[in-house]
Amino acid sequence: MAGGTGSVKLVRGLYNEFNENISVISNVADNFWFHGLYVCPDIDTIIYGLSNNLDKKKGWGIKGDSFNFLNHMKDMGEESWFGLGDKDLTTHIIRTKLLKEGKNLSVITDFFAKKYNIPVKVIPASNDHYETRIITKDKKEMHLQVFWIRYKGGIPISNVVYHNIENAQITESAKEALQNSKLIIFAPGNPITSIGSIINIKSFNKVIKSLRDKVVVISPFISNKAISGPSEMYMKAKGLEPSTQGLVNLYSEYTNEMVFSDKDKKGLGGLMMKNHQNINFHFTNIMMDTPLKEKNFAKYIVSNFCNR
Repeated sequence: MAGGTGSVKLVRGLYNEFNENISVISNVADNFWFHGLYVCPDIDTIIYGLSNNLDKKKGWGIKGDSFNFLNHMKDMGEESWFGLGDKDLTTHIIRTKLLKEGKNLSVITDFFAKKYNIPVKVIPASNDHYETRIITKDKKEMHLQVFWIRYKGGIPISNVVYHNIENAQITESAKEALQNSKLIIFAPGNPITSIGSIINIKSFNKVIKSLRDKVVVISPFISNKAISGPSEMYMKAKGLEPSTQGLVNLYSEYTNEMVFSDKDKKGLGGLMMKNHQNINFHFTNIMMDTPLKEKNFAKYIVSNFCNR
């Protein structure tokens, strides 16, 4: 189960080391319409990442892409805050065309996975459109992409909500993948906007809770600091402690196994373990800032949890 930039490293490590029988259930609450095109940031990041097309420096988009379209839109006085590259634009145009032809997001995502020759199955968590939205301190509401990209996350916030999630249903392919899996991994994505936006789909929540013995959660924190992205900000807005301990409290109903940085062994000892005796705490090097570290961590996960 994955978001985008915070998850693709683990997904890539698993794929490069064990490229068979892997499914990625992707967050879709970041999806939005921009210039009449349907954009799926997390799905595209996973597909580009697994096909070696991702711009690793940016963490999004296609490597070596140009931005002539976007620059000309800016010259024409149109919005240009979201980074639509020229090659990347092709994805959104084709996706929008297929949606208008009546195809659902699962079918369309399969189409792109095949085009990019990815043997891994990339599965939208839902085919229904719903959105992660930010509520600001002055009570304005905006799509997550607007808040994080256009306003660079610089506005004080009071809450994070999943607009229209009550109408979203788990995709059948996601349900089958979960039920038939040997291991379910919560990738180290943002716990509110990447993973939380998946597990809060009511029908998804019911399935995942029934499979907690299969679930392993990977921490996106080291020493109470997010490895990347605004996890701390969003957790605080949801009234959760933005720390490794807050992460345990959040995910404890979904799993018996959690993996943290070896730097957190001391901080999570004692009372925390006593209060969560149903959780097995594991500690290792969870940094994946090189391809070798991605592979090594993937090996750790498979060797420690796939043969239980």
